Amino acid sequence: MKVWAEGKPGVDRVRQKLREYGLELCASYPEVVVVWGGDGSILWSARKHPRSCILGLREKSVGSLAEIDGECLDYAVERLVEKNYHVETVPRIELSCGETRLHGLNEVYFSREYEYATRFHVFVDGECPYEDVLFGDGCLAATPRGSSAYSWTAGRQIILQPDDNAIVFTPLSCGYLTQRICVNGTSVAKLAGQIRLLAGKEVVVQILRGGLNKFATDGLDEFKAYVCLEKGDELTFRMAKEKTKFIRFSPK
Repeated sequence: MKVWAEGKPGVDRVRQKLREYGLELCASYPEVVVVWGGDGSILWSARKHPRSCILGLREKSVGSLAEIDGECLDYAVERLVEKNYHVETVPRIELSCGETRLHGLNEVYFSREYEYATRFHVFVDGECPYEDVLFGDGCLAATPRGSSAYSWTAGRQIILQPDDNAIVFTPLSCGYLTQRICVNGTSVAKLAGQIRLLAGKEVVVQILRGGLNKFATDGLDEFKAYVCLEKGDELTFRMAKEKTKFIRFSPK
């Protein structure tokens, strides 16, 4: 079995342990990548090695993607050598606009990089779930695993279970253009909430007033793109065809 190890400082100890157990270290197209660190390290490694299975070892992290604590390194390598594990296939989510296409394990989003709020319509199967023009910073869509990260802090309404066949769509700091509510005696724009959609649904965002926007995924700067959106442009959020494979020791 060809394996490799990525992650935070201390990953050399993981590589040495893999050698001690007779595993072949190979940085190019390994079958398994052992990641030492937190969710950020795992997300980065999954993008760097899209064809490999990921085994996450948590190192002083509160993330949810790692399989076990890093102190159980010997146990993890023994299970790996014995092939005593199963592979979990995890969906990714995609954002596309013209020739620009990004996909993420947690989320994908676009956000404005200029002084004016973006104005847009949102459509699902030709219907407008918000029934009004929205204006704000942008939009985000998350997988079930990503629903407790950026998606939650941006919307604070919906968290999905890992096995839910759904996505969460979140307008970022967005309000309704014509709908108002009163808060502490002040009239303000009504906020646009999150919506839960079956994974097979596509969300189309039609731009009414655009400008320079950042397209990003999973908080990874290496994979961001900048796009100048114009009136009439359409952005589509959907589940991606690509998936990420994780090694799991827990029961199926």
